[in-house]
Amino acid sequence: MKTKTWTVITNTGKQADLESGPEKKTVQKPTHISPREFTHWLAAKSRIDDASLQSLFKR
Repeated sequence: MKTKTWTVITNTGKQADLESGPEKKTVQKPTHISPREFTHWLAAKSRIDDASLQSLFKR
């Protein structure tokens, strides 16, 4: 199964908007990390795959 890669469109430190082709989703900041860490993990215009995105929430 191919891993989906998301492009980060915006990140406010509280939520990030992601896009993968025609699909879009909004991700809320996990409570266990700071807004600064969230912005670092999902920097605007960066790309992140599903596995990396899931690891951010599994601490």
